[in-house]
Amino acid sequence: MGKSRGGYEAGPAWPPREPAEEYLRDTRVSQPPVIRFPAEALGYPLGRVFPAAFAFIAGVPDRPSRRTGQGKTFSAEPGMGVRVSVIIPTWNRAAAVVEAVGDVLRQTETDLEVLVCDDGSTDESRARVQAIADPRLFWIDGPRSGCPAAPRNRGIGLARGEWIAFLDSDDRWLPSKLARQLEVASAAGVGAVSSNATRLRDGKPAGTVVDHPRPLIRTSDLLSWNPVVCSSMVVRADVLRRCGGFPEDRAHLAIEDHALWLRVAALTDIAYVEESLVIYADEPATSVRAGIGASADEQRLAIYEGYRQWWRESGNRPSLSHRLLVAARCFRSRGRLRAAARQAPAPGAPR
Repeated sequence: MGKSRGGYEAGPAWPPREPAEEYLRDTRVSQPPVIRFPAEALGYPLGRVFPAAFAFIAGVPDRPSRRTGQGKTFSAEPGMGVRVSVIIPTWNRAAAVVEAVGDVLRQTETDLEVLVCDDGSTDESRARVQAIADPRLFWIDGPRSGCPAAPRNRGIGLARGEWIAFLDSDDRWLPSKLARQLEVASAAGVGAVSSNATRLRDGKPAGTVVDHPRPLIRTSDLLSWNPVVCSSMVVRADVLRRCGGFPEDRAHLAIEDHALWLRVAALTDIAYVEESLVIYADEPATSVRAGIGASADEQRLAIYEGYRQWWRESGNRPSLSHRLLVAARCFRSRGRLRAAARQAPAPGAPR
């Protein structure tokens, strides 16, 4: 096989006979890529690359941002855009994030940049990412938040792409993932596109994640459930920024992506590619969801209330029928929560 930039082997022919299993076997990275630049990576703070107003909306700190890659500082100046910005949030997943980065750099769509947005890692993640010799790759420093929304929003604030894609650091992409989705989005005339994913449990494929029978995902779908795998989502940057990024409050922890996709769907239909283009690591014990004590109704209510607040503050007011539908969902969730509270035993009461 030939070599692509960064010392990675080119991906297998598409589509492989057994996509998830074969691709994982052929692309497993056991050693760090070849270091092509000095260990002492250069870099210095940049001036603000976006107006303070957008920085507030997107959740990006209103201060100079450090954007480094290949040992150099990169300034996102006007006219220097790319087609796709890929945002990879990470925390202490050195080996996994190297594999995720490799999947992006092997994409058949090559007009892209990769922003690895750290959430306060203390392992060797930074050193291993900055050792990858590809000028499209950048490491974005960040403090520990424990909230995936925060590093993703930092990436949104620095992204130069016309489209923005998301990839969790423990998930994987098949080689023509981006090209296929951009083709579908263009044909459908929409500003967002997701796909199905192969579920990975204990290192083995375990079926697909999404069962959605239609080519579009709309607000009516997202009011009932979340058919969007975050690592499959590609959204136009202008649409994403109108939505204000991922909500970072604790009420939306582990459901911040569902809340954002609902807002995206209020602005554009989301095309759905039934093909499995993502390998989704389903490991409940290590997921951020493992520490969430909120009930399903509490999470739904947070999503509905956040959605209502967003359209009031942003001016993206939906139709009366849609507002009434959301109000009814809020009323139902509150009723279920009140009923559950009445049935709960009083503190100190015998069980």
